[in-house]
Amino acid sequence: METSGYPEASPERRYKVKRKRILVVEDDRLGLIVLRQLLTAQGYEILQSSEGWDGINRARNEQPDLIVMDIKLPDISVSDATLLLKKDDQTKAIPIIGVIASSTPGDETKAFKSGCAAYITKPVKIDELLRTVEFFLPSSSP
Repeated sequence: METSGYPEASPERRYKVKRKRILVVEDDRLGLIVLRQLLTAQGYEILQSSEGWDGINRARNEQPDLIVMDIKLPDISVSDATLLLKKDDQTKAIPIIGVIASSTPGDETKAFKSGCAAYITKPVKIDELLRTVEFFLPSSSP
């Protein structure tokens, strides 16, 4: 329906304008599926990796708008991965949200010291995840 003299954007056009890319680095297959489905349902394009080193390489090569990374990865600690990403000119501006299995004061401190911009705890609460992602990727920005 046309109301302002301009044709209304198609749903596909609006979707493409909003679409931001999120790299999810999670070694737990079920956790990866859940995060991917939740974020895809919100209109985000999801890149994924189940290993830390692969996640680092994907971040460098694909330049996502945001990274959601499990704190405990089998091949590299999230602290080391985050430090590497934050020292790299190609990836240092990408915000990283750490996903922590159980939150202790040490986990929070470790996440922030390594360069995570925020963290969320498992089991992931949908509203908390979406609020945190929206903080870093506001839907009003193209």
